[in-house]
Amino acid sequence: MFAGVSLLGAMTVVFAACESDEAPVPEPDEPKPTAAFTFEQRADDPFTYSFANGSTNFKEVRWEFGDDSSSLEVSPLHTFLYTGDFRVTLRAENGQGFWAQREAVISIKPEDVFSLVATPAGSGTLDLSVASEANIETINWYKGTGTGAEFIASGDEINIEVASGQFQDYTVRVETPNGSIAEISHLLTDLGIVRDVTAEGNLTVSRDNNGGMHAGEGSLKLIDNNINSKFLQFDYVGDLWFELEFFQPVVLGGYTFTSANDAPQRDPRNWRLEATSDGVTWDVLDTRNDEAFPDRFQTRTFIFDNSKAYTRYRVYVTAVGEGGLFQLAEWRALSLPETD
Repeated sequence: MFAGVSLLGAMTVVFAACESDEAPVPEPDEPKPTAAFTFEQRADDPFTYSFANGSTNFKEVRWEFGDDSSSLEVSPLHTFLYTGDFRVTLRAENGQGFWAQREAVISIKPEDVFSLVATPAGSGTLDLSVASEANIETINWYKGTGTGAEFIASGDEINIEVASGQFQDYTVRVETPNGSIAEISHLLTDLGIVRDVTAEGNLTVSRDNNGGMHAGEGSLKLIDNNINSKFLQFDYVGDLWFELEFFQPVVLGGYTFTSANDAPQRDPRNWRLEATSDGVTWDVLDTRNDEAFPDRFQTRTFIFDNSKAYTRYRVYVTAVGEGGLFQLAEWRALSLPETD
């Protein structure tokens, strides 16, 4: 009897426990986040941007600025240290792990930061200075470009010597109070800055490489700004021409040829430069005979007198060193400083 009472009591307890074990109430869904932002560049520092977060329904955010830096601030202020293209990403996340993302590309070009001013100072010299609306802390000057550039001086202005009719590369590097750096290189003459307008033109050739213009040695290699590539044309018979056509008329006063990697006999020896704006009448602006490129990857500059703007410029190669192959690593079209 005692055992039966105990069993009944145990059953009652178990039953009561089952009756009170209610299912948990599900957590209500939070509103899904959205990601949005705007940005504004500071007038006195083109490297610094303020970002305004326009996202909704978020608990936390993460910014990636495309320069190996990030921020957890809602609306940060960020300074880039170099020029370039930066993909800025904003990720907004709510308390349940749902997220949204928005991207934008910020492009900071050296020419947007400052410009080089070259003023003829007489006797084959130039005064070089910097023009900028940004706060510039230091200015360094170099002769040459790239890793081989030679440091000259620091300061707001320098005077350099450039022999008449000669071309020299110079580089200026500026740094802002925040440590951001921008660098510009220019080809200079005694008259001022030489402008390379090759990229503004559309290239055509009378006959291309057997593999076509996009081949490894096709005609596009002629203006790719890479002296390690080349345009190679087979079955050369003295009738090859290559042309740049510009959307707007441009005044050219010079050009460069760069010899390719092998077989000097394939280099151009005789040629003429012609120009037109109507496609009918071609004016001969420059004629060269018995030219040579003693070294491989050698860049030679050719200048000529011209004050007229044309839409099309054509080099007609009438002879190579010898044989039936033509090659050239690079052709660059130059607009020279205007004279009074």
